[in-house]
Amino acid sequence: MNKAYIKFWGVRGSNPTPDQNKMKYGGDTSCVEIRTSQNDVIILDMGTGIRRLGEEIIKDSSYPKEINIFLSHYHWDHIIGFLYFKPLYDAKYTINIYGYNKKTSLSELSNALINKSFWPVEKDIYKAKINFIDLPESSNQIKSIKLNENKIHYSLHPHPNGANSFKVDTKNKQIVYITDCEHPEGRLNKNVVNIAQGCDILIHDSHFSIKDFTNYKGWGHSSWKQAADVAITAEVKQLVLFHYCPDYDDSQVEINEKNAQKKFINTIAAYQGLSIEI
Repeated sequence: MNKAYIKFWGVRGSNPTPDQNKMKYGGDTSCVEIRTSQNDVIILDMGTGIRRLGEEIIKDSSYPKEINIFLSHYHWDHIIGFLYFKPLYDAKYTINIYGYNKKTSLSELSNALINKSFWPVEKDIYKAKINFIDLPESSNQIKSIKLNENKIHYSLHPHPNGANSFKVDTKNKQIVYITDCEHPEGRLNKNVVNIAQGCDILIHDSHFSIKDFTNYKGWGHSSWKQAADVAITAEVKQLVLFHYCPDYDDSQVEINEKNAQKKFINTIAAYQGLSIEI
């Protein structure tokens, strides 16, 4: 049986932050790798963090040659890493990219990403077999697809132009990924609580402090407090804070982590390079 783990390759929100005072948690945008005990690869989002992951994949000849990527939504900070993902340029790999958006198909997204007007790489330079796969329509109800021995559950949550929550059920563990989510004022989004219910690990948007959250309503993000409230309400085992405001230095993320731990003790703030065995 293979070692199963979650590894965080990018934890920053909105834009990369290669700043000296943000090195502890890192400046790359959203990318989370899941390796299952059956040696399946599931990657959540392809922000700038996927660049370094791609470099490590190419170096490791034993790494699985089928890679599955699930996109929460199609904003630039969650897709821009596609351009720098080295396995795309290697014929040994099959790369399946899954997503759902009511207004934008994945074929439209692929046309935007593979466009030499904006990036000087023509389609035939990508040697991998690349499959863009639209998920069956996402809604307020939890939908599911099977991926080998795993189940991927998903549902909609509030964000400008829409976004999806994911639950990855590996048989051994249930990992829930909820990023770029703004809960309604004074309550939690029902879809988020439902999909997170009883999970082993909840990775949740914690973009803002409480004060900043009130100042940026409509931006489509959560506070650390809302992340902790979801963990409590959904009775999850562990909360991982994620998707930090690009303006926050390491000390502010530490403050948010400590405050969240006062509400939900089994909380950690993800940092670039963090690996959790599952």
